[in-house]
Amino acid sequence: MSDLDSDEGREVRPGDGLGRELVTPANAITTGSLVAGFVALVFAAEGRLALAAVFVGVAATCDALDGLVARRTRTECVFGGRLDSLADLVSFGAAPAMMLYAGDLRALPVLGLAACVGFFVCGAWRLARFSLVENRDHFVGLPIPPAGVIAMVLALSAAPALVVAAITTVLALLMISTIPFPTLGRTFGVLRRSSRREVGYTGGGEAPEPAPRGGR
Repeated sequence: MSDLDSDEGREVRPGDGLGRELVTPANAITTGSLVAGFVALVFAAEGRLALAAVFVGVAATCDALDGLVARRTRTECVFGGRLDSLADLVSFGAAPAMMLYAGDLRALPVLGLAACVGFFVCGAWRLARFSLVENRDHFVGLPIPPAGVIAMVLALSAAPALVVAAITTVLALLMISTIPFPTLGRTFGVLRRSSRREVGYTGGGEAPEPAPRGGR
């Protein structure tokens, strides 16, 4: 990427203060996710899968928090989104794929390696496609964080190698599919509306819906 690459549509020049502006709590949390993913990758390469799983869990926690912190502090930016994608690829693509291969899939020299590479590549494609098909109501294809967590659990399981390879392949295909998956915000919104209706019916009427926030 060249030095002319811009954040929010303007050229980045030395000394314009943009570097300091990028040091935000949200970006620090995202960097924590990236670091945790790299450490998980190292432990997976050493065959220490339990420790690798711990750091994938740390990365998942950071991934769940960085977007919330960015919105609450009003520090959302293009740089943060790109950093998040890089962190996701390491933490939920490379690390789980290495865990899978270091675990059961090493017993399948060709098929196991192909399944792991396919998972990693499909995760990269899923992340690259995200900004092109972004939808506030649902994800297009399975997001890489849940796919990575499932792969991590799979790597720790005692399932037969062929079963692990098959599930890994399904996860990879789901990531690059066009199947809609609900966002957390959409899911929680449906649950909140359902809860309000139940309260409204109990009290003799439906609870009113709050006015939607701007920018949604």
